[in-house]
Amino acid sequence: MFSVSKEDLVKRLREAIIQGEEPSAVRAIAQELAKTDVNTVLVIENDLALAMKEVGDRFEKGTYFLTHLMLAAEAMEAATDVLTQSLAKEGAKTLEQKREKAKKILIGTVKGDIHDIGKNIVALLLKANGYSVFDLGKDVAAKTFVDEAERMGAQVIALSALLTVTRPFQTEVVNLLRDRGLREKYKVIVGGGATTDEWAEEIGADGWAADASKALKLVKQLLPD
Repeated sequence: MFSVSKEDLVKRLREAIIQGEEPSAVRAIAQELAKTDVNTVLVIENDLALAMKEVGDRFEKGTYFLTHLMLAAEAMEAATDVLTQSLAKEGAKTLEQKREKAKKILIGTVKGDIHDIGKNIVALLLKANGYSVFDLGKDVAAKTFVDEAERMGAQVIALSALLTVTRPFQTEVVNLLRDRGLREKYKVIVGGGATTDEWAEEIGADGWAADASKALKLVKQLLPD
């Protein structure tokens, strides 16, 4: 009976993620791969991570769009779910340890603002480039940003505001960090339609990004390898 090699299955799985295939199809490939003696941790850490990086690169170049990012993220999640379940206890522990070492980004839209499309694109692009991203969603209070950053051990706090009336809540986060003696612990970046480079400088943020691609470049500058 004809059988597909584990190398071919890895290639198929990587391509399925890049193409954003249906999660059911991705799971089927991952399940076949899990039956082999492949090193699952290495597949997740290397092959699948590189697939998502390729998706991120294509988005930056303008050949992929938000839909592609979302489909690839769903495919990646489906593959990872299957492969993680197949890991031996020690292998799962090793993978979790590596994830813990990933650079952590906390992102959200500030209090009073319910716009999150731009923020969601930034989060997807950061994930595609290997960052551990925790998305607080929208209408997030300053205290929640600071408390969650402390809880998860974030290195960057990313604040989005589309409305001019909600922009001051970005200032509130920066001020709360100062009040708690935590300002130097975190890199704070701002973005959204209501923000500018001058605004970021005025409130004492570490940087401003006009769009998702610039946000990625900014994070890379602030957290060099």
